[in-house]
Parts: sequence; C-alpha cells; structure tokens
Amino acid sequence: MALARRPPNEKTRLISKPREIEMYSFSGHSYYEAIDMTPDLVPIKQEVVEISSMAVQLSIRQLVRQMMLITDVAFQGHIGTKQLAGATLAGVYMAVPSAFIQNAIPAISTLCSQAHSGGNHHLVGVWLQTCIVFAVLGAMPIMIYYLFVGDIIVITLDDTETVHYGEQFARIMAVGLIPQYLYSCLTTYFAAQGIVTEATVCSSITVVLNVVLNQVFIYGVWGIPGLGFVGSPIATVVASCLQLAMFATYTIWYKKLHRTTWGGWSWECVSKKQLVIFLPLVVPMGITSVIEWSSVALASAFSALLGTDIAACQAVLYGIWGVINSFVSGFSTATQIRMARHLSEGSAVGTKRVLSVGSATAGTIGIVMVLGVYFANDALFRLWSPDPTILALCNSALDVFCLCMSVAFCRFMMTACLHALSMSNVNLIAANMATWGVYIPLCYVLPVSLGWGLTGFWVADCVGELVKIAILFCGLARVNWRAAADYAHKSAAVNAADEEHRELIAFENEALLTPQTFRSPMPLTPKLGRRRHDRDEEIHV
Repeated sequence: MALARRPPNEKTRLISKPREIEMYSFSGHSYYEAIDMTPDLVPIKQEVVEISSMAVQLSIRQLVRQMMLITDVAFQGHIGTKQLAGATLAGVYMAVPSAFIQNAIPAISTLCSQAHSGGNHHLVGVWLQTCIVFAVLGAMPIMIYYLFVGDIIVITLDDTETVHYGEQFARIMAVGLIPQYLYSCLTTYFAAQGIVTEATVCSSITVVLNVVLNQVFIYGVWGIPGLGFVGSPIATVVASCLQLAMFATYTIWYKKLHRTTWGGWSWECVSKKQLVIFLPLVVPMGITSVIEWSSVALASAFSALLGTDIAACQAVLYGIWGVINSFVSGFSTATQIRMARHLSEGSAVGTKRVLSVGSATAGTIGIVMVLGVYFANDALFRLWSPDPTILALCNSALDVFCLCMSVAFCRFMMTACLHALSMSNVNLIAANMATWGVYIPLCYVLPVSLGWGLTGFWVADCVGELVKIAILFCGLARVNWRAAADYAHKSAAVNAADEEHRELIAFENEALLTPQTFRSPMPLTPKLGRRRHDRDEEIHV
C-alpha cells in the first residue's frame, strides 16, 4: 500500500522517521514489499565527478573557516608557549556554552528554506528575526561567563602567568560574541534562499584581514608599538565585526537581497506560535553540542594537569587535524548527500555504489593527507610554534596521531552513511558510549595515571574511535538496503534532486560558520543529516 504524502513544510524531512526494524535484515515478514525502483545508474566516473565537485565546494568553505583559527593559534604560538596554552585552554572552556548558540543557529536553515520554497517569503524574514533575538539574548549570559574563564583554568593549572593569558583572551573575545552570532544568523538566512557565494567571498577576505590585523596589533606598524599577546584576540574581534559589516553592507545595503523576504521587525518573531516551532528544533541541537564540547573541555583539563607544554602541543596537533579534516570531511558529507538522493529514488544498488565510490575517494585523499603530515611534520609544527620543546613533544606523538586521523576518517564515512539512512540514533549511541565510557576515562588513565603524556591522549582518542567504529559497524551490518531504499522512496516528501541541492547549500553555509576552537577527532560528530531529523508535525507555510 502506498504511503500517504503531504506537502513539505518547515518540519518535513526527506525520509520520515523510520521504524528501524523495517530497514534491517531479518527472517520474517517485511513491512514493505521490496520493489526494484533502481533507475539507470550513472557511470562510475560521473559519480566520482559529482561527489568530488560537492566535496571541493564544502572543503573550500571549511578550510576558509579553519584559517581564522589557524591564524590566531599560529600568532599566539610564535609569541610564546604559555600564551598559546592559555589561549587554547580558554578557547575550549569558552566553547562549551557558546556551542549551544553557535550550533543551534543553523536550525533556521530548515525553517527558512521550507518557508521560502513554500512561497511564504514573509515567514522567512520572521524566522531570521526569531533567530537574532535568540542569539543576542543567549549571548548575554555567555559573555558574563567569559569574564570568569580564568577561574576555571586555575582549577587544573597552577601556572599563574598562563592563567592570566587565558583570562585576558576570554575577556576580550567576549566583545566579539554577538557579531559572530549575527553573522551566522545572516549567512544561514541567505543560504536558505540559495545565496551562498557572498558569504564565501566575505569569509575569505576576513581571513586575509585577520592575518594583517594580527601582525599590526601584536607587533605594531610604522613605528607604532604593538600590543603583544592581547593584540591577537583584539584582532580577531575587529575582524569579526568587519566581517559582519562587510556582509551586511553588500547583501542588505548594496544588493538589497533581503527585500523579498524582509517585512520589517514585528512582535510575531517572539510569538508563541513561532517559539513552539523554533525552540524544540534548536534546543536539542544546542544541548547535543554542549555535551560534545563538555567532553573536549574535560580532556583539556586533564592535559592542563600535565603542564603548559602539553596543553600547547595539543593546540598544535588540533590545528593540523582541523586543516586535514577540512579536506576529507567534505567527501564524507558529499557522499551522504548523494546516498540520500539514491535512497529517495528507491535505488539500493545506486546507494551502495555511491558509498563505495565515496569511501574510495575519501580514503585516497585521507591517505595522501596523512602521509603529507607524517613526512612534513617538522615544517607543519613550526607553523604553530618554534619552541624546540613543543616540536620534540609533537614528534613523539606523531605515529599515533597519524593513526588516529586515519581511523577517524573511516568513522566519519560510517557516520555519514548512517545519517543518510536516517539512523542517527546509532551514531548517538556510539558517540556517547565511546566518548564517555572509553575516551574520557582513558584521557586520565593513560596520560596522567600511567604517565604516557601527550601520546596517551592520542592513544585514548584512537581507542575511542575504534569502539565507535565497532558499534557503527554493528548497525550497518544489519541494514537491509533494499527495504531501506524502498521505504525512503515511499516516504520522500520532496523531489530528490531539489532536496540534494537544498542539502548542499545548507552544508556549504554551515561549513562557513566559525568554530570556537579546535578539538580532537574523538568527540567530533560531523553535523550530517541534521536537516532530516526534524519532527514530523505538519506546519503550514
């Protein structure tokens, strides 16, 4: 019997919430008769081109995002090891509450794009207003929290000078919080309407501007003395403000791209009707991110117990990981988007082939990147710090660091696959069990209790990744691909090609949202498929 369909709305997803038993292989009656819906498959070469094209777009945007952090960390590392350690620890502790707002903002991508595609242009602007109010009000307590980050650092680190640097860094960065959130709101709002290039250009200009400002504020210019360490966070705050000003000036004042969807401010944005839709969507996203970042903060606290050198080394390795991940994660995201399209077309064969092609492509890129890090390690480490002690410590953990990256890339591809199948609950189980049951305990036992130092943190990370992979593999091994494709096809609410394009634009925008700081692979759950996990209630636009 064919499933009843309804028009897409703000809460509609490509694949309706599944009863996962329907997707699993089992020796009993199937809920759905397996129907061969396989369309003509595109040549493998074309599939590689499709995946690579999407991946390049996503990777470039992610790299632009990472360059802001790379610039800041590199300048801080060349000022001194204590400055680098203080800023890194402060950044991690700052990220815990900030992640709630930063990762909740992209939720309006779903709301705005559904309203826009439904022809309700007025509602698109209302959702932007709701998001802005949410971001600004949420920023207030977080800014106050930033003022006391130094008191948190001192709990695990007894180096007064390093704590002072972290305290200075956090207090200055508090000023740039609202501009950062507003920029995220605007880019997400325009991306939902298919306007993405402007944000990419603006972010790219900001990266260059951030380099110049760091140089000027730290070291001075034209005989004017620099500000030293505090010049780095000041440069970042100024760059964030200029980024918002450039983007708003071009899109709103010059091009007037907002005219069709902006009807002016109204109290409707904070009405009960809006909030009962908005909050249930954004709050779970924010809470999930806070939980993830809490594990990162706890692991960083353990590194602080071992001194400033270890904390600084973690900043260097996290930075390298962030750059490499920018390239490889684009391929896992592109693979997930293509898999979802084939699933919605009812093609089990096409879905599995995309997984194979995407895995092979991402694996090749990943191997090249890891080998590059392994053989060019000294030059890469020196980009972040010239300190011989830091260089020696980083080299001591190089082997396990490269192994950990390789394992993480495999896990990312499995995560993408499960998201495409609307099986995010398996990812959630794997993430929580591996992170809190394995990774966090080992982060204390191996480096601190057993004295493995820096290497111990990455061994813990690698073991945690392997546990995740084992759990994810158990979930994938039970999938009945034919039944999953048939169910997805019958449940599809929108055209597969249109949804693929919408997903790509949403991910491109999300890739540009500036992260708070670097983190290790283990607690990182790629934000894949979140637009498919909205609730099913019907909301008319």
